[in-house]
Amino acid sequence: MSQKGTAGYRTAVDVPEELHADLASLLLSLADNKRLLGMRYAEWLLGAPTLEAGIACSAMAQDEWGHSRILYAMLKDFGKDPAHLEHEREADEYLNSELLDEPPAEWTGLVALNFLLDAALSVQIESLKDSRFEPLHYKVRKVLEEERFHFEHGRGWLARVAQTDAGRAALEEALEPAWISCLRWFGGGSGLVVRLAEAGIADAGPDELRARWLDRVAPAVAEAGLELAGVTDGSWAVPELDWTGWDPARRRSGEGGLNDETLAAVRGDKNRTMLMD
Repeated sequence: MSQKGTAGYRTAVDVPEELHADLASLLLSLADNKRLLGMRYAEWLLGAPTLEAGIACSAMAQDEWGHSRILYAMLKDFGKDPAHLEHEREADEYLNSELLDEPPAEWTGLVALNFLLDAALSVQIESLKDSRFEPLHYKVRKVLEEERFHFEHGRGWLARVAQTDAGRAALEEALEPAWISCLRWFGGGSGLVVRLAEAGIADAGPDELRARWLDRVAPAVAEAGLELAGVTDGSWAVPELDWTGWDPARRRSGEGGLNDETLAAVRGDKNRTMLMD
């Protein structure tokens, strides 16, 4: 439950101690997912099915990396070192969705990230636009302005690929695990998202955020004729979710993490070996 109308927090110091770690964790989760999503977009710059799609991937990659740097920079006020966060952590320290551990092997996998996961991140960020934590206001609005294009790009490719039986089958195979993962990503009936919503730092808890996300993505899924959990006959509802293996601290399934190649790339290990003191 949001607490609109109550006093805001002008700096991280003003945030109550019991919420400090929760807000920092949410910002880090968003930053990590955006940094990795940007890398996944960039990987398809030359492999996309059309030149225009490759250019779009380049633009979206730049957006996501810009967003992640904004979020990492904000964490300095929470006692975190942005340089360490960007370049020096191990795989199990990243708070990323399991969907980003490895690159998608096919274009339909990239469409799943673009249409489903990118939208989930945006829904969570939208919940912060009127946050009691005032430093978020301008930054969130700037991020959301750039995210509109991402959603339209994902929706367009979903419709395009779904025009054939083979395309629909490939999309369902790629979207099914991403669909459930994104539904779970908002969290369960307790945890930091709940606490931040109750404090007015976010305007909604997990169930409402899940419903918002579903209302955003399900119409295009239904129109494309895709069969995914909770979507039937042109209508949709949040399906019953299995929370087995869910890690609430990292907001992901399982104990895994980034593979070695992804970790080295996202930290910029090769680039930093060329820097001179």
